[in-house]
Amino acid sequence: MGSFRWHLNSMVNSELLKKVAICGAAISCLGAAFFHHRIQATIASQDYYKKSVQALRSHQLASDVIGKPIRIPYLNLARKDIKVDHRAAQVVIPVRGSKTSGNLFSFATRKESEGWVLERVELEVCPEHQRIKILPED
Repeated sequence: MGSFRWHLNSMVNSELLKKVAICGAAISCLGAAFFHHRIQATIASQDYYKKSVQALRSHQLASDVIGKPIRIPYLNLARKDIKVDHRAAQVVIPVRGSKTSGNLFSFATRKESEGWVLERVELEVCPEHQRIKILPED
């Protein structure tokens, strides 16, 4: 009888532990997705990001090469060439157009009187890795 009770308790405990583990994994995944979205939204709301995308959209050659409409998917936050601090921002923004896709490389600095100023913006078009200089204009 004691052996049966131990076996029943261990089955209940292992089932409970499985449910707790599954719930914990689900909550962890949801939390990671939430924070990933928040980081993306925070970066996309910054002036250096908005100005970079606007520079691309208003550059005739770059728009023609990539094709309209231009769509901006999520950033790849694992890239090592994305660096942002309170004085400088270096971001790589993936872009997709009707003809091809590419990456928008943006380098900006923050000036006290002017806010974020774009120093250089270039579009790298896939698959040839052709670079189109958007800013500074020659």
